[in-house]
Amino acid sequence: MPCLIRFNKKMDNMKVHPDEITYNTLMQGYCREGKVEEARKLLDEMKRRGIKPDHISYNTIISGYSKRGDMKDAFRVRDEMMTTGFDPTILTYNALIQGLCKNREGEHAEELLKEMVSKGITPDDSTYLSIIEAMEKVDDLEENVDK
Repeated sequence: MPCLIRFNKKMDNMKVHPDEITYNTLMQGYCREGKVEEARKLLDEMKRRGIKPDHISYNTIISGYSKRGDMKDAFRVRDEMMTTGFDPTILTYNALIQGLCKNREGEHAEELLKEMVSKGITPDDSTYLSIIEAMEKVDDLEENVDK
């Protein structure tokens, strides 16, 4: 990750300004390392520089927050994405559903699944796998409580 920081600074020093692809790549790297706040700063920097984030930009941050279980922030970015004219995609819904399931918020995940289907987005293997894994966790929890 330090090489990404150096690369970004070097580009700035050379007066080479990154485009949305460069920003998306940097944000993905930060999120992979669990540094979602740094990725979020890059999203804000994009906007300040007049570079319009795309659905990849937003989905990267949503996924990063969801993997950490920071669902409030994930939904905040989803809402921001929608106000800028981007509708949630299968990737958006899958990231949010995975995060909700990780946090054992099954009812909320189910509501999101229904919303997804109502908007004409067909759940895929990743969607169903998240829900199945969440159900298994609930079953394991109930078994331990019953003992």
